[in-house]
Amino acid sequence: MYENELKELGLTDNEVKIYLALLHKGILNPTKLAEKTGLHRSYIYDTLDRLLEKGIINTILMNNKKHYQAVDPEVLREQFELKMRHLDSILPQLSSLYKETKEETKVELHKGKRVYRTLIKDLVANLNQNDVVYLIGIDEDALEDIETIYLKQYFTIIKEKNIKEKIIIAKGSKKLKEQTIEYRELDKEYLGDTATAISQNKVYLFIQGTPNHLIVIDSEKVANTYRRNFELLWKTAT
Repeated sequence: MYENELKELGLTDNEVKIYLALLHKGILNPTKLAEKTGLHRSYIYDTLDRLLEKGIINTILMNNKKHYQAVDPEVLREQFELKMRHLDSILPQLSSLYKETKEETKVELHKGKRVYRTLIKDLVANLNQNDVVYLIGIDEDALEDIETIYLKQYFTIIKEKNIKEKIIIAKGSKKLKEQTIEYRELDKEYLGDTATAISQNKVYLFIQGTPNHLIVIDSEKVANTYRRNFELLWKTAT
């Protein structure tokens, strides 16, 4: 409980265990932390040092011995919001550097059981207000394999930014009940086994298998071509 959300903030497994133990039990020394978390004492000290550097815990001297206490979760939130504000302040300069070195067409290949994380994070990072995301061949049943935190994050962002999704699926496929989604159907033989998403200047090709593969094509020309192909299929679909 809460572990995945805390790890999304950049905490390691051991850091999460210790932070949650301190939240539950209050002030503890390293020995008690080792008992509560099951971690070896050497890992306890290394992890405590990292948490102190991050400002997530405090030290308290009791009977001339160091004890540790978790900071208020509200303080934790403020710290990460401050980091985001710092990032926002330099983002224009970083984006400028990126654009200067960006090739006309960039292709990335990702593979693994959870490449959908890359897909969702990249989509969310590049969405603008009132955008439209085009999807072809998405199998909504496959969404059950995606961790809830990622789907929740995605749908929260698209609602906040008023993003619309136009999705072409195989006839008879499951549909999500989201007001932001407009579906049309085609016979499965026309869709194949590759799911495609088009957003901004990027095309995402998701190939489900063992392992899953994700091809990301960053190119305005390619994205426009896929969008035109999508519109042709959209007119044919019902």
